[in-house]
Amino acid sequence: MDGAAAPPADFQVVGDAVALPTSDVRKAALQAAEAKMPDGSPGSYAKQGLLVRRGRHVELSVPESLTGRAWLVWGKPGSPGARVVADRCQGDKEWIVFPGGYLVRDMGCLPIRVRVDGGAVQEVLIGVGAPCPGQGPAPQI
Repeated sequence: MDGAAAPPADFQVVGDAVALPTSDVRKAALQAAEAKMPDGSPGSYAKQGLLVRRGRHVELSVPESLTGRAWLVWGKPGSPGARVVADRCQGDKEWIVFPGGYLVRDMGCLPIRVRVDGGAVQEVLIGVGAPCPGQGPAPQI
């Protein structure tokens, strides 16, 4: 885990505890590369760190309708799953950075559900390889 004093400008802070590159603040979709899905079939992976405010309990998940089509992968070694949890982690900086990203069978606008400290679920949109409404396409290498 690494740390940061504050999230990047193109990240949205959700619930005052998790920062993500949502379609509300990011002008272009995340760049995605070819990858193998957990079952070995082809898909795409967008590498993007997750920022969590230290000392907070954060749960991120994909909707049940996307089970088997979209996975979240953060941490070391990071195992693909429909849900990830950061539970009151501590660090030297205000924001803890977890390496990882999004693994999808099909590129598109991915809904991510966020729950902070057991509160209400908030849904945000992440453009993974393809834009969400109002975003530009992913940058090309």
